[in-house]
Amino acid sequence: MLYRLLRSSKIYLTLNELIFASALISLFWWLSGEGLFYSADSPVMSPFTALSLLGMTGVQLAATRVPTWGKPMSLAILGIVACGNASSLLMPWLVPSLVLQTMPGLVPTSIFTSLGLILFCLYEVLILVRPTPRSYFILDDILLHLALFPGGLSMMGHLLGTPTYLSSSADPRVGISLLEMAFMGAFAVSAVISNRDLFLWRFLAAHPSNKLVFGLLFANQYVAPTLIGLFFVKVSSPRTIGPELFVMLAGVLAMLLFLSTQAFLHQQRLNNPNQ
Repeated sequence: MLYRLLRSSKIYLTLNELIFASALISLFWWLSGEGLFYSADSPVMSPFTALSLLGMTGVQLAATRVPTWGKPMSLAILGIVACGNASSLLMPWLVPSLVLQTMPGLVPTSIFTSLGLILFCLYEVLILVRPTPRSYFILDDILLHLALFPGGLSMMGHLLGTPTYLSSSADPRVGISLLEMAFMGAFAVSAVISNRDLFLWRFLAAHPSNKLVFGLLFANQYVAPTLIGLFFVKVSSPRTIGPELFVMLAGVLAMLLFLSTQAFLHQQRLNNPNQ
């Protein structure tokens, strides 16, 4: 019922249109000078991130609005986006000063942002080449869930004022900005709504209390570590990695383990209906 309501409202198409238009504005802003909401000492949305979001949402919109659009074109664009972000992921590790020295005016995509975008692209490629399988191995659900982790960690960095979670030590502009978090969160919501075969929908529909259980577990991933960081961790100056990171990791793993276990039990009930 919840899925049919969200699907019929075309929210996922509206979200993709908003992300596409906003990313296009951000890219043009970079072409005209500095980026949208530019700051020299805090994370800024990279033009390469805007270009990635244009490709990812453009594929979605073209598939629904262009009659001659085919899967090969979608796969090609998603492959370019994923491989481009894989390169962005490697550069800060292998040659951290390369982009900053050769293109000082531009802000490269951060490691966290690239990781999230790669996971989103892998998910999109998988659902293009085959429908989400109804099995206990819920890879599609897991990819979407993991793609949100970098943004959640950066959000905690904003709330706690922890530079390590926010941006690169080489350049404070390189990180996940609040604008990027909003775009990637909206993309995740669009991806979930547009795929009725995700196990999440079957879990939510199985029992009314499942919505509450999922909501609590999902919120726990981000609320619990933030509260730990705010009230129970001795603050150093500057603030560095603390136990809140491991609390967040535990929350993410708990959520994935819970959903995987529920998927396994669901499949067992389907295979043995009389037990």
